[in-house]
Amino acid sequence: MNQDPWASPEVATAPGGWIPATENGWGALVVWAAGRGNFVRVPAAGHNRSGTAVNRSPGGSERRAPFLLTEADLASIDDDIDTYLADAGLPPRPRGYDWYIRPPVNAEGEDAFWSAVWAGTTGDIPRDEVRPSTMKGPAKELLARMYLG
Repeated sequence: MNQDPWASPEVATAPGGWIPATENGWGALVVWAAGRGNFVRVPAAGHNRSGTAVNRSPGGSERRAPFLLTEADLASIDDDIDTYLADAGLPPRPRGYDWYIRPPVNAEGEDAFWSAVWAGTTGDIPRDEVRPSTMKGPAKELLARMYLG
């Protein structure tokens, strides 16, 4: 049996309704916690990755500016994710993929899923002790319960 925690089906497109993992250490930790059979990876598309910078003034006005991520930006994001995972005692995940999580039976949408996982993982951890190493176990236990329904 393959012991690689990142071993998963590689598919051309994400299954319908699956939740995209956030592109940060927390998202990667949740993918790991979901466990084998509950996540897939899709080769990252060759398109430009972009984001939106939002600047809010004290008066309440808002200015939005789109930006493109460079290859150096993407490598830096992956480096940060690897550091986060290392802090949790986990190996780096393979690069060059978008990751998707199978929604638990009672999931009520993407935002509700991420909110429930955060609250359930960190709820019993003192605020000044919330870090990858202390969230790893609770996240794994929580996702196991969520998938049992």
